[in-house]
Amino acid sequence: MKKSILAVAIVAGFATSVQAASVKVYGRLDAGLTSISGTGANDETLSGLAYGPLSSSRWGIKGKEDLGGGYGAFFALESEVHNDTGYAGGNNKTGSGIGTVYWKRKSILGMKTPAGKVSFGLNKTADKVLATKYDMIGSNFAGFKTMSDYIAIGDRIDNGLFFESNKIDGLGGKFYFDHQFGEVAGESSGNTRTGVGATFKVAGIDGFVAYSEAKGSTGSSDWDQYGFGLSYKTDNKIVIKAQYWDLSAESNADSTSGLGYSADGEGYSLSVMGPISKHTKIGLGFHSSEQSDNEAEKIEMTQLAMLHSFSKKVTGYVMVGNLDNGSSANHELHKKGFSSQPANGGDQDGFTVGLRIKF
Repeated sequence: MKKSILAVAIVAGFATSVQAASVKVYGRLDAGLTSISGTGANDETLSGLAYGPLSSSRWGIKGKEDLGGGYGAFFALESEVHNDTGYAGGNNKTGSGIGTVYWKRKSILGMKTPAGKVSFGLNKTADKVLATKYDMIGSNFAGFKTMSDYIAIGDRIDNGLFFESNKIDGLGGKFYFDHQFGEVAGESSGNTRTGVGATFKVAGIDGFVAYSEAKGSTGSSDWDQYGFGLSYKTDNKIVIKAQYWDLSAESNADSTSGLGYSADGEGYSLSVMGPISKHTKIGLGFHSSEQSDNEAEKIEMTQLAMLHSFSKKVTGYVMVGNLDNGSSANHELHKKGFSSQPANGGDQDGFTVGLRIKF
C-alpha cells in the first residue's frame, strides 16, 4: 500500500513539473497566387506562387517555466519557411553581417521579471516591432515595412539585449529597449545599435515614440533615427493609423556592419481599415519612403486589402497594390521570394489572392 501511494506521489510530482515547464511548436504558413506587372527591364508581367504575402511563413519552438514570485524563464527559436519551394532560413540583415542564417527570425533566451521581460540573442528591434504594429496589416505585399530602403524599420539584430516592460500605469503602454553588442575588441561602442521606444494611450488614442542610433566599427556615429505614430479605433471598429520616421546618416567613413545607411531618409504610412461583416474587413493604405530631398529615390505605394477569417487560425485575403518608383528607385511590390524587381524608375501594379494558416 505504501509503495502504491509513493508511486502515485512520484507520478503526480512528475506531471506537475511537466506542466510547469512547457515547450510548444508553433508557426504559420502563408501562400498567395500573385501577379505583378512592370517586372524586369522589359516591363513584363510575372505570375506565380508567392510565399508570405500577408505575413512571413515561419515555424518555431518556444518554451517557458514559471519560477514563482513573478519570475520565469523562456526561450524561442524561429526560422523562416519558404513554403513555395521548401527552403528554410535565409539571408538576414544583422549586426554581425552574417549571410545565411537558419534561425533567421529569432534566437533568444531570457527571464520574465515583475518589471518586464529581458532576453538575449537575435530578435527584432523595437523600431521593427512598432513600425509593423502601426502599419495597416503589416503585410509583405504592398505594406509599409517592405519600404525600409531608406529608414531602419526592418532590422533584426544579433548579439542583442532586449527589454520589454509590463504595461505601465498612467502611461497605458510599454517601454522598449534594445542594444546590439558589436563585439569589436578594444571598442565597446563599435558596430553597435541602440534603440528605445514607448507606447502610450491618451483619450482613446494609442501612440508610440521611438529613437535609435548606430555606431561604426570605431565607435563613431553612423546614423540616428526617430519615429512616432498614432492609432484610433472608432465605435464601429474602424481603425485609423499613421506613422512617420526620419533617419539622419553621418559619414560613410565608419559604417555599422550590416546596418549602415549612406544618406538621410524618411518615410510615412497612413491607413484606414474596418469591418464589412462579422468575419470580413477591408482597408486602404498609402505609404511613402525616400532619400530626403531626392525625388529620384522616392517610393510611393498604395494598398487595398480584404481579409476574411474562416476561423481564429485560418485567414483568406485579397490584396491589390500600386507602386510608383522614382527615376533611380527599383523597389518591388512584394518583398518575399518572388523575383519581380523592375528596372530603375519602373512602376508596378499587382494583386495576390492567398491563404494563411496558423498552428
